[in-house]
Amino acid sequence: MTKLFAAVMLALTSFSYPLATPTSRGSVPGHPAAIASPSLTQEQSKHPIDKALDACTDKNGSTAGMVQCTDQAYAAWDKELNKNYGLLMQNLKAQQKDALKAAQLEWIKQRDLEFKFIDSVYDALEGTMYISMRIAARMEVVKHRALELHEYLDLVKEFS
Repeated sequence: MTKLFAAVMLALTSFSYPLATPTSRGSVPGHPAAIASPSLTQEQSKHPIDKALDACTDKNGSTAGMVQCTDQAYAAWDKELNKNYGLLMQNLKAQQKDALKAAQLEWIKQRDLEFKFIDSVYDALEGTMYISMRIAARMEVVKHRALELHEYLDLVKEFS
């Protein structure tokens, strides 16, 4: 069960962080940064929240431990999302701020619908391992938005 959870967590967390790093251009095939060892590159690009989640689940691989660790990571990603939103708002022009606020309000509606869907899927499954998987799925929704906002922030700062 722990191996299955670890595989799901790896699959869920390995996709999005490199999109938001300042060196994401290195993911272009043929670019020097793309030639580095995949496992080394993946570990170097792993977000600190993901590293903390991995360390936490390594210490306590029980279902209760994984739930606690993933819940902590969810809270950290939510905090990161709010931080990135605030920093992005500080760096935008008035019209851009209005657009971001509208987009964020719509994202919140979409997030809530996605959470309902996630809950409906996991409500139909039996077994304690699905508790932590449900939290991980919800965390990924928030993480993805936090990283999107970070990417926009990097872009705005780069061309300001």
